[in-house]
This record gives sequence, C-alpha cells and structure tokens, in this order.
Amino acid sequence: MEDNDMKKGCLGTGAHSSLQGNADIIRHVNYNHGWKKRKLLWVLMLFFLVPFSGCNDDDGYSLGKYWISTATIEMTGTNSYLIVTDNGDKLFPSATAVPWFNVRDKQRVWINYTILGDATGGINYFVKVNDLAEILTKGILELTPENADSIGDEPVRIRDYWFTGDFLTIRFVYGGGKAIHYINLVQDVNNPVDDEGRPILWFRHNRNDDPANYAIKGTVSFNLYDLRVDGQTSVSFVLKSTPFEGEDPVNVVLVYNYGSSNES
Repeated sequence: MEDNDMKKGCLGTGAHSSLQGNADIIRHVNYNHGWKKRKLLWVLMLFFLVPFSGCNDDDGYSLGKYWISTATIEMTGTNSYLIVTDNGDKLFPSATAVPWFNVRDKQRVWINYTILGDATGGINYFVKVNDLAEILTKGILELTPENADSIGDEPVRIRDYWFTGDFLTIRFVYGGGKAIHYINLVQDVNNPVDDEGRPILWFRHNRNDDPANYAIKGTVSFNLYDLRVDGQTSVSFVLKSTPFEGEDPVNVVLVYNYGSSNES
C-alpha cells in the first residue's frame, strides 16, 4: 500500500507553504516508551492544504513552484548534506530558508523545495529548501508483560505505508484531542513469529485515556535494520494493527529488501 503522491513528491504553485502550521495538526508527543521528557510537536501535513497541480515533470523550473516529499538526509561532510527523496531523487541544497534546522545522517524529514536546475555527478537537482520538518523515527521494541500496558493496543488506522532503504514509513489516523499518545512498532516476546517463522510486528497505539474527539493524522518511520538475517538479502514479516470498530484489521505479509547483509 503506497501513497505515490507523497512518496514521489507533488508539485505546488504559488507562495511557499510552511511545513509548520495550523491545519491537519498532528500531536506527536513522547511516543517513545520510557522517555520522561514530554513535549508537543505540531507537524503539518501540507498535502491537504496545498492546491496541487500534479506530479508530472514540467518543461522548465520556476521559483514559483515547489515540491513536497518525504526524504532522508545523507551527510556528505561536517556541514554538507544531500536530501534523498523517497523516490530516489538526490537533491543538493544550494540555498535554504531554514538554516537553523539541524540535520543529521539518516534523519527522516518532510521537505518543501524548489528546483533551481539540473545537476550532474549522481545528483539530480540543485534546489532551494523552503522548509524541513522531522519525521518521528523509531526502531522495533520488544513487547513484554511488563510494558504491555504502556505500549497499549487501541484502535489506529493505517492509511498507507512504503519502504525506503531500511525504513518502513507509515501514515496513520487515531482518535484524540487533548492528551499525549504513544505509537510503536513492537514484537511480542511470547509470540515473535508466525507458523512460517516470519517475524510478527504490531503497530501499536496507546491513547492515554484521551477522548477521541478528533481524527488526528500522523507519519512515522521505523528502522527495520534489526530484522536483517546474515546471508540473506531480504526478510518477510507480518504487519498487524488493531482497527477501529467496523474496520478490517491490517494483517499483511511484507518483504523488507536490504541487499547484502553486510551493508549498513
């Protein structure tokens, strides 16, 4: 299941919209189990706000056009980096409107950018970065009897998902409005694999007794590196989640392709 518009990026026209804003608000707060410092991040999913004109290549580049995509930061030096979009385009940030944004290697981000021109040498485009917003990124947790209550098992709707390198990115919806929520990808230590030996991963949600007043959208990336098996180039696993009443549960077999087991 993929939202190809979001994976590949979509073209917008007009004034550059910020990735931080006041529409389609996502309350990503303290998803990490055991993290005591709580803070509220308001992240805007621009694609519902922006009047998209399509996702096709255009004949030329204009400063009045911008693209929005999920991407990964690739550090090339102490203060230099590339942005690799989820469809594989490599972007060189020739200019940025957010010089204060701290980037790090393998950081998952939403990027709003304007193409300045074609590049060479393995880079696709020179771009101006209009805005960046970090995507919540986590690993796989062990689900144990001791942490089961805090991990939770409450309804969440998986809207779409896709692979990018070692990352499984999931876009989802949950009900809330006031309290901190927790999102995790877990493997039950008492039931780690299915009858065919495939790892079972649960996309879990703890609403923290928050009344479901609003449908809140979110995006999260999970690093699947720990699933790698020596001598293999891919591994199959089962993704499951607990649905809302009247909806079908997610129970799908996915394949994580990672090439050589010696790659990092």
